[in-house]
Amino acid sequence: MSSLFAGVALFFVAGLLAIFLPQRWQGIGYVIFAAAAQIFLLPAVTKILLGSPALSWTLTFAGPIGTASFRGDPLAAFFIFFISIGGLLAGVYSLGYMKLYQHEGRASFTTYYFFMGLLVTAMLLVVLVQNALLFLIVWEIMSLASFFLVSFEHRKEAVRQAGLYYLIAMQVGVAALLAAFGWSSVLTGDLDFNALRTLEPVTATYIFLLFFIGFGTKAGFVPLHTWLPLAHPAAPTAVSAIMSGIMIKTGIYGILRMILLLGVPGHWLAYLVFGIALLAGILGVMHAIAQHDLKILLAYHSIENIGIIGMGIGVGMLGIIYHQEILVVAGFLGALLHVFNHFTFKSLLFYGVGIIYSKTHTREIEKLGGLVHRMPYTAALFLLGSLAISGLPLFSGFISEFAIYFGMVKSLAVNVVALNFTAGIGLAGLAFIGVMALLCFTKVFSVSFLGNARTNWPEPPTEASATMLAPMIVLALFILLVGIGTPLILPLLSGVVQQFLPTASFAAGDEMAGLFLKINRALLIFGGLMVFFFGVRWLLLRRRTVTIFKTWDCGYQAESSRIQYTASSFASSFLDLVSGFVPRRKQIGRPQEVFPARAQFESHSRDLAEKWLIQPIISWLQYFLRLLTWIQSGRTQQYILYGLVFLIILVIWIIGVR
Repeated sequence: MSSLFAGVALFFVAGLLAIFLPQRWQGIGYVIFAAAAQIFLLPAVTKILLGSPALSWTLTFAGPIGTASFRGDPLAAFFIFFISIGGLLAGVYSLGYMKLYQHEGRASFTTYYFFMGLLVTAMLLVVLVQNALLFLIVWEIMSLASFFLVSFEHRKEAVRQAGLYYLIAMQVGVAALLAAFGWSSVLTGDLDFNALRTLEPVTATYIFLLFFIGFGTKAGFVPLHTWLPLAHPAAPTAVSAIMSGIMIKTGIYGILRMILLLGVPGHWLAYLVFGIALLAGILGVMHAIAQHDLKILLAYHSIENIGIIGMGIGVGMLGIIYHQEILVVAGFLGALLHVFNHFTFKSLLFYGVGIIYSKTHTREIEKLGGLVHRMPYTAALFLLGSLAISGLPLFSGFISEFAIYFGMVKSLAVNVVALNFTAGIGLAGLAFIGVMALLCFTKVFSVSFLGNARTNWPEPPTEASATMLAPMIVLALFILLVGIGTPLILPLLSGVVQQFLPTASFAAGDEMAGLFLKINRALLIFGGLMVFFFGVRWLLLRRRTVTIFKTWDCGYQAESSRIQYTASSFASSFLDLVSGFVPRRKQIGRPQEVFPARAQFESHSRDLAEKWLIQPIISWLQYFLRLLTWIQSGRTQQYILYGLVFLIILVIWIIGVR
């Protein structure tokens, strides 16, 4: 356990050093200590994942915390693995990206690196702590550190509003966690997580629901997801990658931990989790297609992928209820794989967007185009991430989604009508999500990277520095490793999945391993054929000049960005079909001449949860608070009177209690 704490401490020191180092050394200092943390963390968690005994440590604190235990079991080790790697990669990427903010001065850099180190430290502690009160403390530290990072460009009004919105959303979530932990500690008389196992099933059901609300807010489940499209565009890109790729997964960790502690106390809870997850996946991908800002688009894809992860968890929960081991293994294995896969391809995509922004100073898809000629390495890596998030074969997203598909197909063989119906809806929903993700990233890549530039840049974009490309290359290797080397990484997850099985049997795990081995062979053959045919093509054409004849050009001999698809026109037909779920406000400037010099079309979508849930609540609160404005008169005598009245009421209450 000492090695784990040493790694956590090194991440804290990595951030703390920023207070003392000059501006040009702050990023380097962070990277050095974050790299040193890997030496302690990665070997320790790898041993746990491969079957070594869980590590535990108990500390005694003064005050209400008392005795607190820390435990590094397979579930915690799995999350520590990519939290640690993600914290390091974000630091390396920041070495290049933060040059955009050199003019901000040393104080801003100190804030950035200090809170980045604090955020990673808090996330590592969140998955280790097994004491309710200490857990809430580090959970709040995580939220506050990320709030300061989201508010990095606090001089912008939109950033301040996004930061405040995010902080309020996190407090709504922590209120549910406070209620859940408070209720359970009153019933059990203990703050240790293991005390949750002693709760009665009926009580455990409602406490689990509170936990799901609290952790689901952090994860971004519908309808508690509205903070993501605001926070991600406001934060610096490396922070967006940490928040989307890692931090929201702490919500998933919390849900999984509560399943281990409470079991599945009610049938309806499993169906509820699956249904909310399916809704999150569908709404997330539909809203993503409507976006023009690359960061907002990726934020909605985070909601979509959290939905996919939730569907895997739902399948696993249903397997526990109906004592179907294969469903437990397929569901939780798919969910865990997708947790890691989402970290890799979403971080890669955010880093790619950060490079685009650093070179063009815009995230608007409509203003981009032709970047593949200027930034070929970024384009290739971004394409790989796009293929992975779309769930296509040879890439990691396909493997995790296949496991969830497999679990739902196996559900159809169970003689339970409700389960069969749910699985059928889930299969259709996941297929819809996959197709729409492919549509969305076809739009993103083609409009942003292909064709001609839509903007005359004063300084043409150039390729990114090595420090910005290196993290993307590492993440791309992880994507390919999971995609075509699944049998190599399955042993690292078997111990985590086994925690959710009620018995020591792991026959279903062996079945899944055999299935993935066959898939892996097929994918290797497919990949080999692709390499072979492209190689043959290259050999045949390497000494020949290939002339492209524009047969179907409708008379246009010169390429022009004015006749290219825009992001709006590309997705317009689909968005018209789902206008009831993704309401849009259109602004059309129609051409007036025979040969118009200008025409305009804009569309802006609105989130249904924001429209029908969040805004009405905010309006009601504002109305209620306006009713109390008379209390703030500005008179000192009146405020003293309030204090006197409070003291009188307090004395009367104490006398009455006695």
